[in-house]
Amino acid sequence: MISLKELNGSRSSSKNGNHTINVQNGHRGTAYNRSPSAKENPGQPSLLQQAVCLILFMTLGPSLIMINKYILKDLGFSFPITHTFYTSAFCSVTVWIASTVFGWKRPHANMITFEFYMRNVMPIGFFLGATIVLGMSSYLYLTVSFVQMLKASTPVMIVSFLKFFGIESPTIQILSSVLIICFGTVLSGYGEIKFELIGVFLMLSGQVAEALRLVFTQKLLKNLKFDILESLCYVTPAATLWVFVAAIIFELPKMTSQTFEIVTSNLFLWILAGCFAVGVNAINSVVIKFTGSLMMKLLATARNASLVIFNVIFMAEAVSFVQFCGYTISLAGFMMYNYYRTKK
Repeated sequence: MISLKELNGSRSSSKNGNHTINVQNGHRGTAYNRSPSAKENPGQPSLLQQAVCLILFMTLGPSLIMINKYILKDLGFSFPITHTFYTSAFCSVTVWIASTVFGWKRPHANMITFEFYMRNVMPIGFFLGATIVLGMSSYLYLTVSFVQMLKASTPVMIVSFLKFFGIESPTIQILSSVLIICFGTVLSGYGEIKFELIGVFLMLSGQVAEALRLVFTQKLLKNLKFDILESLCYVTPAATLWVFVAAIIFELPKMTSQTFEIVTSNLFLWILAGCFAVGVNAINSVVIKFTGSLMMKLLATARNASLVIFNVIFMAEAVSFVQFCGYTISLAGFMMYNYYRTKK
């Protein structure tokens, strides 16, 4: 029941035939807006905010790739496992500190016991670490453009492992998309001018690890959806631990005093790489929240394509006509794959 005082405090307005009635009820600060012109999604970001997010999404990822390539190849710091450990640890520590300071919620925190973590999260962390290490190692042998082209083959691995583990059977449309991607990838490899077999092996192995990570996430976590924050809080530390062990075994014995001089004399680049790694994960979270995972995949595909064009025009990386045609076919198959996955 509304009191006279509350009715006197209410406001009624009429403009251009559209009536807006705001009636304050017993809950302070609560109002009901019945205007047809009112916004249905007040939480939706403005056009300016969307534009800023899009610009950050399209620039942070490629910038991180270029910085990592410069560190590994141009500076001569040929220790991709150690560099992966650094960026992963930087992300994990930064997010844990931020989540503690700002009180960010982790919806699945109650179910993350030690036994659950070791049995379900650690295997996923292993494949995540392998994905990053193998992908980063490929930049020592291949051009940035060719690596982006090979990334389009990920759905091929995913479909294969989903079928192998009996989790999901592909439809005819998805299978057709995968075959198109395969053809385009083979054509891209055939047209590659600087073809290094070990680099292709590393990149494709990284794609296999990425596919296994996604499959194991679906199988071990039983389709439990971790957002970017939870993934950084739980899965990334597991990957960091695996990569740390690998770095000690395979790379630490090869390091010299000159290795540490490279780091100390270019410390700003390492800090920048860490900050960009955090920024990439943060902007991915924002883009998924406001556009959905499918749109983020399509935007990421467009971003990879633009990175290829950037390196061809500004970094003088050679791409043959056959390779360009193969990549175009792979992109078409990749978009078909995402479209049919959504409809399934």
